Order: sequence, then structure tokens, then C-alpha cells
Amino acid sequence: MKVLALSGTVGAGKSTVAVALRNELLARGHAAGDLDVDAIATETPAPPDDPFNERVVVEHLRTMRPHWRDAGLQVLLLPRVVETPAQRDAYADALGEAVRVVRIDAPAATRHARLVARHEPGPERDWHLARTDVLALLLEKAAVEELVVENHDRAPSAVAREIADQLGL
Repeated sequence: MKVLALSGTVGAGKSTVAVALRNELLARGHAAGDLDVDAIATETPAPPDDPFNERVVVEHLRTMRPHWRDAGLQVLLLPRVVETPAQRDAYADALGEAVRVVRIDAPAATRHARLVARHEPGPERDWHLARTDVLALLLEKAAVEELVVENHDRAPSAVAREIADQLGL
């Protein structure tokens, strides 16, 4: 099984591109699936020492690993912010497979507009708007990815095709 983590700051379009990439890979004959990792992370309250619930995510991946293999999944897509090599490696350990990271990027104005459209006014929206620019810089500096793809002013399917082509999928 091949594993692709679609990283990027909030509002970059990770989840949207993951769905488009799954569809592209299915059209190319790959048994592909995507997992809403953020939904897994928010299933239970995060402890103070693990604010993004990474331990829950890693244990879920470890638990699901044999099910995905038994189902014949060839490509697993994980839309999730991947900030460090250690995080990427924890996913790889849990899945028993190397994890390739693709960073989805979009200009700040695009990210802000997406977040304003997605979230009602209030503390959650404010947090996301404050986090997007800080996290974008952190991810650029960390350079955990092997590929950066721009997700602005084009269809998610075009972004997906570029990823699949660049990674030889």
C-alpha cells in the first residue's frame, strides 16, 4: 500500500484535494481511499500534552492497517497537517509503509477567504484565521514534503492530476 499525506496549512484545500485525488487514482485503476484524519483527531478530547490528538490518530492508523490491507487498498490518502519528520515517521510506523508528504499550498488571501466561508463568525473562525499564516511559515521551514503543489485558481481535479503525475501514480 502506498500512503500519501496531503499536508498544508488550514484553508489550503487538503481535504478537497484528497477527494479529487482519490477520484483521479480510481479513474487510473488504483484501489484508493482517503481518511478524514481531522475527524479521527476530534473524536475524543485532546489531552493538554497532545493538543492535536496525534496519539489517537496514530493508534487509529495502526488499528485500521490490517483492514485496509485485507480490502486490497493500494493507495491511502491522509489529508492532515504534517509538521515534523517525527510525525510523518509515526504514521509510517503505524501503517508499516513509508509516508510520502505532499504540501498543498495556496496564497494567504485564498486561504482566508476559504476559512471565512467555511466557519461562522466566532472563536473557531478567529483561531483558524490566526493559525493559517503562522502554520504556513512553519510548514515551509520544516520542509517535510517531497512535493509542493499550488491549489489556487484551478479545479481540485487539476491539482490532483498534477500530484498523481508528479508522483508517478
